[in-house]
Amino acid sequence: MTGTGGLLLLLSSWATISVATDVCSTFIWDAAALSSYCTTPGAPAYRSPACSVYRLCNGNASPPLGSTMCSTDRLFISLCADQTTLSQCKTFQQAFSTPADFTTCQASKAFKIISTALVQNYLTTNCAGGHRMAGCERCNATACDTADPLLAYTDSCIDMLMGGCEPWEDLCAAESPAAAQLLCLPASQRTTTTAGSGSGAGSGVSSSTPPPFSADPCVLDSTAPACKSYVYPDAAAQADIAKLCGSMPDMPGCAVVAVCEQGGGKKVAAKYCRPFTLLATLCADMPGMKGCEAYKGLCGKAGSVVAQCADQRAIPGLPTWSVARKDVFSACDDHPMAACASCSSTDCPDPLGSLAGICHEMPNMAVCKDFWGFCNVAGAQDVAEWCEEDDSKYLPSMLMYFHQRTQELLLWKEWRPMTEGQYAGSVIAILAMGVATTGLKTLKGYLSLRWAHDRAALGDAAPVPASVWLPAREQLSEIAIKCGITGISLTLDYFMMLIAMTFNIGFFCAVIGGYILGALLFGHVLDNYGAILHHQRRVAHAKARRGSGDTLRVNGAAHKGGPSAANGSSATRLTTSDEEEEEDEEAFRVTVADADCNCVHSA
Repeated sequence: MTGTGGLLLLLSSWATISVATDVCSTFIWDAAALSSYCTTPGAPAYRSPACSVYRLCNGNASPPLGSTMCSTDRLFISLCADQTTLSQCKTFQQAFSTPADFTTCQASKAFKIISTALVQNYLTTNCAGGHRMAGCERCNATACDTADPLLAYTDSCIDMLMGGCEPWEDLCAAESPAAAQLLCLPASQRTTTTAGSGSGAGSGVSSSTPPPFSADPCVLDSTAPACKSYVYPDAAAQADIAKLCGSMPDMPGCAVVAVCEQGGGKKVAAKYCRPFTLLATLCADMPGMKGCEAYKGLCGKAGSVVAQCADQRAIPGLPTWSVARKDVFSACDDHPMAACASCSSTDCPDPLGSLAGICHEMPNMAVCKDFWGFCNVAGAQDVAEWCEEDDSKYLPSMLMYFHQRTQELLLWKEWRPMTEGQYAGSVIAILAMGVATTGLKTLKGYLSLRWAHDRAALGDAAPVPASVWLPAREQLSEIAIKCGITGISLTLDYFMMLIAMTFNIGFFCAVIGGYILGALLFGHVLDNYGAILHHQRRVAHAKARRGSGDTLRVNGAAHKGGPSAANGSSATRLTTSDEEEEEDEEAFRVTVADADCNCVHSA
């Protein structure tokens, strides 16, 4: 019974597999529908990888694609894996008894690149940084103006093998050499061989022109004991470097290469300018790029015995291309600085140089952790081009704590003391600014007292304002002068505040000293001037009273009605005059106090 049950189970499984295989191989496709899907611009499936292959198969592709890629069933099955809502795809899926059978059919016949979204996401991500790899000019982060994103994707992976090219590698490994030349080989390596079925799926596409030194025994097998003393030729390393930096010149390693080619000298240590070290640095950053094949063969294989790989390692701690760009963009978004001028929101032609400028200007920023780590590990003196202070290249760093140094940036880029003499001159200038702003406030108080005194001297003849809020015509010139003095003194005050915020001890003391010196020179001016004006007014009032008393006595004697009445009237008027004078003097004292307050505490 057990044997019979097992036999029945086996027969049932065979029948199921046979049915699934039959559906996958014998389903009748509508070729007209495929043509409609893939040749109608704007149709949902038009930009699908399967439709790109369809148009290549039915166009003038050179070299042409092989018949194994152009079969209707493979094209349709690949299209249905990407565009599941198409009517033909729904019918095809419903023909299978289980979803697993449908999935098995797709896995066996569909191309290894089937997803429109995958292709476009790859191009959006990898073409956003100003890469010069092929394909990015047609389809990138901001536009995709090609009807065939698949071709842009395969061109970019041929030119620069990066993360995300795995489906392309799978495609080229699965298709026959002759069938997929257009999608898998550089133009220089394609042949005009008539496309056909070739050796069948799984034979893979191979290069007809091997890279330099790829046939070297130690490149092919770096674990051989004889390869311990092998040295990769400098000329070969330099050719690889040229290929890598030609494709991605903005890699930090390429910035090191450029300085070394100019004659590193004291800027970059000789040990970091060796061709194999530079190649190791570039391949540590972008190991998937074309140009790293030989290096990976020598040093990337487990069990490699090549001593050069250990003796000439990559420059330690050098930020990778992605890390340097991320740090620069983050810093420049938060604090636009001089080093950010050459970078946009999506591109930075020299991220290592920009990061160095940012971190020398603001060394305590969080994004500078990677940069200063590089300087510490690699040795600041060995990578002096980026890590050593250079007054001619970098702006002074912004230190957010009290410190003392000669070089500082004050208000303008041009005001940058570099020597002790320039520092002393800057201190004198700051002291003068403190004295000037205190003097201007004193001048404002002085003029306020003068104008108040002049109005008080007019007595009853002084003009009376028509409104509290509207100035009288006589006040317009006074207001204009006050506004001018206020603007200048406030500007100087904020200049002094910004200078104090440099946290430079010498300049901070100069700011405080300028205000103290100003108070020493002008602190008594308003008190003295107010007292002088007060004295002048009292003398004037005394003379006025004496004149009024003489007049009243003369007039009283001439009255026939009797001297007693005249004397009473005179006493009353003098008392009233004294009270008015006292009120005027009190108002004037308030004006003096206000003027002194304005001078000391505000503009």
